[in-house]
Amino acid sequence: MSLRAKLLLPLVLIGILISGYLSAFWVPRTLAADEVAHLRAVDRHLSSVADSLVPLLLGNQLDILHGNLDSLKQANTDWLSIRLVNAEGKQLYPLATGVVSQEPPALPDLRKVEKPIHYLGEHLGTLTIQVDLAPSLANTRNEITELTLVLLGVLAVLMLTIVTTAEIMVGRPVRQLSDAASRLARMDFGTPLPNVGTDEIGALVNSFSSMRDDLQSNHASLVQEIADRKEAEEALKQLNETLEQRVRAEVAANRDKDHLLIQQSRLAAMGEMVHNIAHQWRQPLNTLGLIISNIVDDFRFKTLTEETLERDAASARRLLEKMSATIDDFRDFFRPDREKSSFDVATAVRDAVFIIEAALKSNHIDLAVDAPPGLTSSGFPSQYGQAVLNLLVNAKEAIQENRDSDGRIRVALRQEGGDAVLSVEDNGGGIPEDILPRLFDPYFTTKDQGSGIGLYMAKMIIERNMEGGISAANIENGARFTLRIPLERNA
Repeated sequence: MSLRAKLLLPLVLIGILISGYLSAFWVPRTLAADEVAHLRAVDRHLSSVADSLVPLLLGNQLDILHGNLDSLKQANTDWLSIRLVNAEGKQLYPLATGVVSQEPPALPDLRKVEKPIHYLGEHLGTLTIQVDLAPSLANTRNEITELTLVLLGVLAVLMLTIVTTAEIMVGRPVRQLSDAASRLARMDFGTPLPNVGTDEIGALVNSFSSMRDDLQSNHASLVQEIADRKEAEEALKQLNETLEQRVRAEVAANRDKDHLLIQQSRLAAMGEMVHNIAHQWRQPLNTLGLIISNIVDDFRFKTLTEETLERDAASARRLLEKMSATIDDFRDFFRPDREKSSFDVATAVRDAVFIIEAALKSNHIDLAVDAPPGLTSSGFPSQYGQAVLNLLVNAKEAIQENRDSDGRIRVALRQEGGDAVLSVEDNGGGIPEDILPRLFDPYFTTKDQGSGIGLYMAKMIIERNMEGGISAANIENGARFTLRIPLERNA
């Protein structure tokens, strides 16, 4: 739809609405008001006529009555008929002559007006006239016609003015802008723009001009970018020629990093194992030394007998067997799991406690374990025990750094829904708040001799291999680590 049609359509609708209102409401109301006014005048006139006929009816002066009514009919040409009947219904005017009087034709503006004649409460007759209102309404209709033509003329002039103004002020600039936009699509940035003022069209032209300037600048930048991209593609092409070699080198470097991480984890675990074996062996070695000293003393003082020698040798063998069993226990604990298997969570926890228990006693750290059996999970029990051991080692080291109070570690295992939840609490002073978010990051440590992989390996074991979760939080004068792993559904 063109701009002209869009402007003319509402004006045409307004004209239709005005015409409809005039024809449906205003014209009928105006004609009805004039009709009522004219009928009121006729009614008042009939009232005076009826009053003048009272003495003639009382005196039965019919000739004078006929003369008066004839004169009245001649004086009022719009009164098409006059009829007078007495109280008995006998027609007094016009006189019945045997000739059927012609009724006035049925006209659209013909109205009947009746006026009863009374005197001292006595009904004397009825005067009836038929009035043609067409002559009196003709002026009104002419005025309405003239007013309607004036309104329609004003509306037509208004439509013509608006369309002409819109064509000059809007249509031409918009067409010029459209032509400029079409040329702009072909990257023609030199098309002249219309000269306009500061109205909305002027603002539109200015905005278009700014947009065209921006597009021209962007086009220049795009051309330059295309040239730069071609250069980059050429460089990328050259880079791709050596990409395979670089990828192999990077893969090898990452593999070396992975091996280094695994080696560091193994070395840390082996160091912890050797450290704990030393704690486990310290008391047996002391006892073995005492047995050897006893044998030497018995020999020196000539009290060594076959019986005492056999007894001391048996005691020494028992100690050696115990030390050998300790090595087997540590070796089994650190043996890697090949496949997932069902295991009792409490057993894995107690295996980890056994590894570090002697070291805790040596450092005078009280350990309380509440791990009821019966919670079965599916996974890697050795890895789970390694994660628990890492938490116990971390708690031990925190307590050793904070010697303000006696060391204390609490281990508690419980079931929550379908999970086995293990909490490890210590009174090692807690974890600084700024460190908590980075606690499980690889190689992050606050210790001078720390590797930063213990807690990271625990997180990897629990989350990646056991499909569980690990978290840390501060408690009063210490920290709490929580391990959560799913239980077997049929457990």
